[in-house]
Amino acid sequence: MWRELTTLWQSICDPEYLHLLLEPLPLYGLGIGLTFLILSFLFGEVKCRMLALAVVCTSCASVWPYIDLRDKATPRIVATRSPDLAPLIQEQTQRRKDWSWPYYAMTLFSFLALVTSRSPKGRPLLFLVVIFGALLFWFSIWMHKKECEVYHRNIVRFVPVR
Repeated sequence: MWRELTTLWQSICDPEYLHLLLEPLPLYGLGIGLTFLILSFLFGEVKCRMLALAVVCTSCASVWPYIDLRDKATPRIVATRSPDLAPLIQEQTQRRKDWSWPYYAMTLFSFLALVTSRSPKGRPLLFLVVIFGALLFWFSIWMHKKECEVYHRNIVRFVPVR
């Protein structure tokens, strides 16, 4: 048992595994945070709203370490996969880097909404977080699908009928 735990710890410290743990965090964290944010707004629960904003902020901020770990892991991932997959893996890694800015923007918006959550002036910012968060959640689903197309070959890419 002890050996398994130390092996698990070594795996968690490994960028190839840790980036896989962090990959779905913005998707699920944003989804859960938005759900609770909307519910807390409807029921007037300020503390729940603050917790939901903290979840949204933290989950979107997790993109930064994810991108860093993904950069470190990509050469080894490419080396252990079929050579045909190398361009797809590198393309997806670049796509993740290029489209990390909406998550950083949401981190900033949700942090500002958290800071101004007790002020009436923070209400427009809260609506911005909800609307932008819903769009970012949909975008996160798409990014996760693209990720699955690369790493899970049983998921077939959609090819339009000609």
